[in-house]
Amino acid sequence: MSLVRRIPEPDAGALSADVSVIGGTAYVTVIPVDADGVLAEGIEAQSERVIDSLAEELARVGSTLADVAHLTIYLRDLSENRGAFNEVYARRFGGAVPVRCAVGVAELARPTMLVELTAIAAARSI
Repeated sequence: MSLVRRIPEPDAGALSADVSVIGGTAYVTVIPVDADGVLAEGIEAQSERVIDSLAEELARVGSTLADVAHLTIYLRDLSENRGAFNEVYARRFGGAVPVRCAVGVAELARPTMLVELTAIAAARSI
């Protein structure tokens, strides 16, 4: 039996689980799409959606944004999009800001995707 719990268990065609948990730590990667797979438009909307997605995935393991210990932010056109992302980030995370790293990238999984997040957080109910 594996020490890693994947939530949900990926099906045969899936490339990844939504959340992986090991030893009380959750590892999450999210993109700015809604439940129907629709990509939000613009950096502000994508920033809101990606943080919403992170909060939703963390809730699956009994956690919140306050439980995030480390966040990696992947931004297309870092100099152009960092300010708008930071405004949403500051409002959504408030005083519970994790250690973070922002990385500028040439492209992401979809041509109009501007942001992606990877987080490490405490998993409270696993």
